[in-house]
Amino acid sequence: MEVEEWCDLDKQEEQIELPPATYQPNKYLSYRFNTLAVEEVTVENYREKLVASLAKQIEMFVPPSGSFEDRDLQRYLELIRSYETSTNDLILGLSLADQIRICFSDMQPATICSRFPDIDLATKRRYRCVAEYLLRQNELTKVRNENGKLVKTMGNLGKMVVIYSPLLKIRETLKRSGLSEFLKTVPIENNVEESAPVQN
Repeated sequence: MEVEEWCDLDKQEEQIELPPATYQPNKYLSYRFNTLAVEEVTVENYREKLVASLAKQIEMFVPPSGSFEDRDLQRYLELIRSYETSTNDLILGLSLADQIRICFSDMQPATICSRFPDIDLATKRRYRCVAEYLLRQNELTKVRNENGKLVKTMGNLGKMVVIYSPLLKIRETLKRSGLSEFLKTVPIENNVEESAPVQN
């Protein structure tokens, strides 16, 4: 997903909007947003108001490299906060972002299609937007070949889709959010060291 697509907020929201009855507020807020008053964040103070990983994600959109004004920035933050605070999980109330984190917590590369084979097209589109958010949070990366080109595979609808590979931070975020009991077992051959500190 290119920067231009992220900047086009009206188009983005139109593409991923689902019926209000389908997505309800999550029962808790991600640590990245639990003390954040979005309306107080501006292009001047975002580094002080946001956790480091969010600030880094935002910097490309604000002057001098970007063209965001205060309202654009606040709408963008509201959009990505919805990934951490809205849910279609009526049993556990897990956010969209945490559902993806849990599915990829086995540290195995996969597509969104393969992790969520039964979701409808509109939901799948939304999950891919959330995956791009997690990519910018350094929780996922896209699989590339030795030449740096994206590795793609055939999706459920017959289209070529990218493969996401989880990074260590995806497990650290689940732990920090109090969701350790949902962590999947990492295969021995893919065992990872989890003692190293991970930035916000």
